[in-house]
Amino acid sequence: MDKIFVSTFNMSLYKSYAHRLISTYTATHQTTPMIVYVEDDVKKYPKHHLIEFRNLFEKEPLVKQFVERNNQRPFDAYYKDACRFSYKVFAQKAASIDEKGKRLFYVDADCVFQKRMPDQWFDAVLGDKFVAFYDRPNQYTETGFIAFDTRKECTQQFFDKYVEWYIKDTVYDLPAYTDCHTFDATRTYMGTFKNDYSEQKLGDGKNAHIMARHALMNEYIDHRKGNRKEQNNSPEWISQRM
Repeated sequence: MDKIFVSTFNMSLYKSYAHRLISTYTATHQTTPMIVYVEDDVKKYPKHHLIEFRNLFEKEPLVKQFVERNNQRPFDAYYKDACRFSYKVFAQKAASIDEKGKRLFYVDADCVFQKRMPDQWFDAVLGDKFVAFYDRPNQYTETGFIAFDTRKECTQQFFDKYVEWYIKDTVYDLPAYTDCHTFDATRTYMGTFKNDYSEQKLGDGKNAHIMARHALMNEYIDHRKGNRKEQNNSPEWISQRM
């Protein structure tokens, strides 16, 4: 198996909404394994032969140090809460090491599966590029879903820079402190080198809920982000299905 799903959450988020990611993964009979990086005891989570829970702090202790160092920083908006978004970045970094040589398909914990992905779906999403993502040039990248091909030589360079924003606290030099902003800053950094770094930009490039409007994603995943978490489906996802 050269591909794997990746996600991250803790038990509080699992009870709130991430359990739907897991239950719909099993209900739709996905055949691609999933690795979930959690912040607590892996034994608390349900067992499934294709899902493996790993402790994020054991794999990436520097994320715990970042959170402990900065969790008392005041913020006045969600996009200034760097600690909240740091776990995603370090989970992706951990997967790039643990699952080196595979294609990683990261999904946010507030995503739900609608249908089993056939093998050709993964090829259509990532192609021969290093990274595939939902580009919003007039806003910032939607990072509820990102795919990486860790077979590329640029993999370590990308992820070293990606986590460096947190290790050195330079995330606070960016306009906002979400993983979207560190991802975009890392993309800019990678563009200055001659290597095999390459991008596959998904979606229509417009703002707001870009994933819901993309036919390739809409058929298989509903990203119930923000206040959509407690709804049966994202309204934007429903409108595309009608």
